[in-house]
Amino acid sequence: MVSEKSIKELITKNGKELVTITLPTHKKGEESKQDPIRFKNLISKATEILKARGKKEAEAEAYLKPAKDLLERPMFWSHADHGLAIYLNDEGFNVYKLPYSVEEQVYVNDHHLVTPLLPMLSMDGRFTVLALSRQKMRLLECTRNEVTDITPEGVSTSVEDYLEVDPEKQLQFHSGAKGQKAMYFGHGASEEDRKIVVEQFFREFEKAATTKLRVNGDPVVLIGLPDNVSLYKKVNNYSRAIDQHIDHNPDELSDKKLRDKGWELIQEHFLKDMYSSLESFTTRGEGKVSNNLSEIVEATVMGRSQAVFISRGESKWGHYDEDNQTVHFSTEPRNGDVELLNWLSITAHKQGSKVFILPKEEMPMKSMVAASYRF
Repeated sequence: MVSEKSIKELITKNGKELVTITLPTHKKGEESKQDPIRFKNLISKATEILKARGKKEAEAEAYLKPAKDLLERPMFWSHADHGLAIYLNDEGFNVYKLPYSVEEQVYVNDHHLVTPLLPMLSMDGRFTVLALSRQKMRLLECTRNEVTDITPEGVSTSVEDYLEVDPEKQLQFHSGAKGQKAMYFGHGASEEDRKIVVEQFFREFEKAATTKLRVNGDPVVLIGLPDNVSLYKKVNNYSRAIDQHIDHNPDELSDKKLRDKGWELIQEHFLKDMYSSLESFTTRGEGKVSNNLSEIVEATVMGRSQAVFISRGESKWGHYDEDNQTVHFSTEPRNGDVELLNWLSITAHKQGSKVFILPKEEMPMKSMVAASYRF
């Protein structure tokens, strides 16, 4: 799971040859079979870069071995997402499967390439919607634009199915009736009887759902009628379920509508800082905002930047001359150059500035980079 903590850990890594490998991946189809081959080629490229930077071939291969070992794990590739980011340094090895595509590249420098991870903290992070229903439970893996049904297999998704699966369940609880099925469907069943059955149904579903949710650790939005939400919260053991829920009957909504409602709550819960920064950006006066990369780099180095916005998928090569406090640009990477937007992101984080990656059409001033200043 990508978090502010994981970003901070990556930007504080030390070393002359920190390696970042990113690769667009595929969940299925013929292209998915090519992913390990393309990854193997990137490892070979990383080996050559490390050798050019002074490592012996054996040293380079040993350094990259944790990444190369992924090629021997078929299950890793069969459960791919849309993107992959690999980080290697003297202290360890980190792997992130991303719900969006990334550029195919190898980056070796005295810092990691963190911009591929930053959308997870802003617009393109993954979340899960749990539709709480007595007729049709659904667990939906979502991003802003996609939704996939990941409801666990082999678990009952309705109370009726739950009661039919194992007759013994009907004998586990009694509350003025002969069994759960009678309690739930009988004409004389009280609301309390029904709640006992529903709670047990939710308890069984929760075990399977929580096992699946803990794999990725994504936040969960609960959507359901108040009674169902209250009963589910009573049995829930997943720590990243958002306290606030959406009061709506999910049976009336498609998967896409549930995703959209979940996204609205995710925006409100996780992206308050970003939308607040965007709103204040438009109200700041002259000299308090900029879309000039050179100015923004210099201001960020001096600690003046309050919020930095970077257009997703962009790159700009060059380096910052500390002695003369100027930025030099290159049309392509040269010796000593860095990817400046990534370097800016790292510098901003270290200076306490907020950094957001946005789709180009949502960027302030419709530019590649923009920033608001503290002073």
